[in-house]
Amino acid sequence: MTILALHCIDKKYSEAEQYAVKDVSFEVNQGEILSLVGESGSGKTTLLRLIAGLEHPDAGHIKLGGQIIVEGKKSVPANKRNVGMVFQDYALFPHLSILDNVKFGLKGKENNPEKKAKETLHLVGLIENYQKYPHQLSGGQQQRVALARAIAPSPSILLMDEPFSNLDAMLKDQVREEVRQIIKTTGVTAIFVTHDTRDALSTSDRIAILHKGYLQQIDTPKALYEKPSNGYVANFFGRRNEVLATPTNDGFYSNFGFIPDERSKNFSGKVKLLFRPEQAQAKKNPLQPMSGRLVKRVYFGDHQLLHICDDEGKFIYVRANPYKEFTEQERVFFTVKKFGVEEAF
Repeated sequence: MTILALHCIDKKYSEAEQYAVKDVSFEVNQGEILSLVGESGSGKTTLLRLIAGLEHPDAGHIKLGGQIIVEGKKSVPANKRNVGMVFQDYALFPHLSILDNVKFGLKGKENNPEKKAKETLHLVGLIENYQKYPHQLSGGQQQRVALARAIAPSPSILLMDEPFSNLDAMLKDQVREEVRQIIKTTGVTAIFVTHDTRDALSTSDRIAILHKGYLQQIDTPKALYEKPSNGYVANFFGRRNEVLATPTNDGFYSNFGFIPDERSKNFSGKVKLLFRPEQAQAKKNPLQPMSGRLVKRVYFGDHQLLHICDDEGKFIYVRANPYKEFTEQERVFFTVKKFGVEEAF
C-alpha cells in the first residue's frame, strides 16, 4: 500500500539560479524505510521539507495516506499533516524532562499522554530515565528521545534529517541498527536524509539518489550497488573501475591484459569494462592474465586497496587480502571475477 506519493515536483528558491528539485516523482510504501541520498545541494533536504510542509513546491502534487496534501497553491498546514519529524540536532526542549519532551507532542491527541509517552520511551529502550533532562543523556539516548517524541502520536510517516550525523563512529553502527529495529517494530513508514552511504545501505529498504535536484535512481541497496543506472550512481557508493577495451572473437583486450568472455561477440567497437575493486582478485602469480604496476597500497585492516596503473598511467583499484605482501612499483597480477560491459562511445 502506498503511503506517500510525489508527482512531478519542482522547487526553485527565489535567490537561486537552478532548481533545488526538478521533476521528482516517487512513491513510498507502508512500513518502508526510504533514504534520500546525495551531495550537499542535491535537493534531498528540500524534498524532506516539502513533505513536512515547511516549503511549498512550484509545481506537482503530493499525496499522503491517499489524500492530496499539496496541489497548486493549496497546501495542508504542516501541523495537520500527521507527520513525525526528527531534526538533525534533535531539537529537544532543554528545560523539560525526557518524559515531558515526549508528552509535548501528544497534547490534544491522547486521553492519557503520560501513559503513552512512557510506553513509547520503553519501546525505544529508555526505561529508567523518565525524569532526566536532555543534557544528562548521551547523544544516542537523546536521539532515542527525539525518535520517541516523533513516533508517539502515531504519524502517517516519519521524517528524519541526517539522524546519525551527530554520533561518533563507534556509536553510529549500534544506533543505526537500534533505530531501524524500532521503526520496523512500530511499523511506521520512514524517510531519512543522509549524505553517508553506510547509513543508507545499512538502514534502508530502498534508496533514492539525487544529483543537482534530479532523481537519478531509486531502488534497493543491492540493486543500486550492483546495477547502477549511470556512472554517478555507481561511484556514489564507492569506486567503480572503467577499463577501455577492444572486443575480439573470444574476449576483451585492454592495456591490463585479456579477459575471455563470450559477450565480446555482441560488440564491434570500443567498450568499457566495469567492475568494483572487490570484483577483482590480486595474486602474485605471473600466470594470471591481467597485470599492472602497483603505484600505491592502502591498508584498511580487513583488506588492502591496491592502486594499479597500466603503461599509459591509467588507474584501477583492486581489493586484496590484508595478509598478502605487495611492494610498490612491482607488477601485480590479477583476475576479474565479475564485470559489466557497455559501449565506450
